[in-house]
Amino acid sequence: MLDAGLVLYLGLVVLFVWRFLSGWRLCGAWMEYANYCMLLYMLLLVLNVYAIYSFIMLAMRPEGERVFQALPPWMKPLMLGTPIAAVVTYFMAFIQTGQHVNEIRRGAGTLKHDRAVQIIALPAVFGCMAMNALTKMFESAAQYNIEDQATSLAYRGVSALAVYPSPNNMNNSTAANASQFYLAQVETCFQVGDLYEAWALYQFCKLTLEVLKNCLEKTAKEQKSEDSERKVLASGLLVAHKSLADIAYTGVIMFLVVCCAEASWSLYLLTFTNPEANWADYNTQMGKFQAAGLVTSMAAIYNLNTVEMEFHDYFESFTPLLKFLTVKILLSLAYFQKGCVYVLQTVNRSLPGLLQNVINAVPFVKELVSMGDTEFYLFYSSLILYECVLGVFFHWFAWPSDEPFYGFDVQGTEAEKTPLLDKA
Repeated sequence: MLDAGLVLYLGLVVLFVWRFLSGWRLCGAWMEYANYCMLLYMLLLVLNVYAIYSFIMLAMRPEGERVFQALPPWMKPLMLGTPIAAVVTYFMAFIQTGQHVNEIRRGAGTLKHDRAVQIIALPAVFGCMAMNALTKMFESAAQYNIEDQATSLAYRGVSALAVYPSPNNMNNSTAANASQFYLAQVETCFQVGDLYEAWALYQFCKLTLEVLKNCLEKTAKEQKSEDSERKVLASGLLVAHKSLADIAYTGVIMFLVVCCAEASWSLYLLTFTNPEANWADYNTQMGKFQAAGLVTSMAAIYNLNTVEMEFHDYFESFTPLLKFLTVKILLSLAYFQKGCVYVLQTVNRSLPGLLQNVINAVPFVKELVSMGDTEFYLFYSSLILYECVLGVFFHWFAWPSDEPFYGFDVQGTEAEKTPLLDKA
């Protein structure tokens, strides 16, 4: 199976450059299908279709059924519902993005809508990576490669684009390397998802602080006498806004740098080196990134929570509660949830035998603390897909395209309230 993480990583690099060079128009001409947003969704569609097809084909085979029988009973329905979750996430994000793109085409709040569409795409991107990770781990557990069987080819290279033959046709050493390679590619899928998540968080931070500054400037200029105290307070907060922005950006940029470094280094090792020679060294290097990512993601969550709690009353027409809630839920997908499970498993192993027996008597928890890598990633990938559905559902209400704040310029005036083109 092709490495979807590598494909999306390269696609994101190309789209980043394309967005920088052209944006939404090229030489003044509107790009209907060649803008970076449409190209991103086309790429996600291809990766989703490929992963869903492979998953369904394997689930219908005896090899897939044997995997289901070896898992806890509740895992089978959880996994079988994931293709639907992936489709729902993709199309809801795509439709909502189209609403914002229409506003961009009209020239209404272009920069703010541009930031919004990148945030809205997060569940679709992460859901796509989770679907591909689930399919890849499903193939590893079933010891059956859909692509290998379809093409009747057995690629034995170590490139990240290579596909190992079915472990049934390997000796024990090669099968172990294949399983480890599949696991590394699964983790790479999530690392690329984390990278886009960090980028979306950066865009959210930029948008939030811009809107906050606009709102503070508007409040400071109000002429109503009954708002004099609020006006003075807003004027003081404007002075501190730059320092607040610097602190908020520091945490977010650190998170972005760690995610970028982790995904890039992992893909480099899998593509241009031979990790089979020493998987322990590879895992050690990735473990350092995991630790750094967990710390920086928690710092980013803390910074966001501080901005929300301290300045909630000043976000006029921004409806910050749902926006911050969805961002924090989706931000927890990177490192935090997986880290919590690993901590739980570590603590369980260090407990006395009596307490371990108590935990093992609790349904669901006993399976969770005893999961190996294969079982965990089958569960984790499935869980992420359902969380992406929840995230895109919240986005639908948190990021409508007609909110008033899109029409305010950097001075807080309604300079962009009148669009360049009328709605069709």
